[in-house]
Amino acid sequence: MTALGIQQQDNSAERMVSHAIGVGRILWGATTAIASKQVYNALGIAYPGSDLGVWIKAFGVRDIVLGAAALHPDSTVRRATLRAGIAMDLVDAVVVADAARRGLPRKAAMVGVALAGGTAAFAAFGPTLVRALRNQ
Repeated sequence: MTALGIQQQDNSAERMVSHAIGVGRILWGATTAIASKQVYNALGIAYPGSDLGVWIKAFGVRDIVLGAAALHPDSTVRRATLRAGIAMDLVDAVVVADAARRGLPRKAAMVGVALAGGTAAFAAFGPTLVRALRNQ
């Protein structure tokens, strides 16, 4: 395979992972922004009173924006978005784990850490995994 062929394969695997993460972020973000009360209830968390869940809605909007950027046609933008998302997701996982020690319901903590950690891992290792699976 030529150097150009390897580069195209790298871009294809990266684009596939970026697309999957982008769509997932948009779906999760829209769900948390639009149906935040239902998300709280599903996770076993009492819905906040006076702020009407503004924080989860803000996180939802953040994920929609990151999801859209992950779908950008420019590979430089996609790569930067994946890297920023990895950092953000790792911080989110640590914050959720800390909240669990402070009383966040176990179900909510498990979902939060799984989503954040899983997305970070998929963004970091997904392109390599896709290339390896293709080369089998």
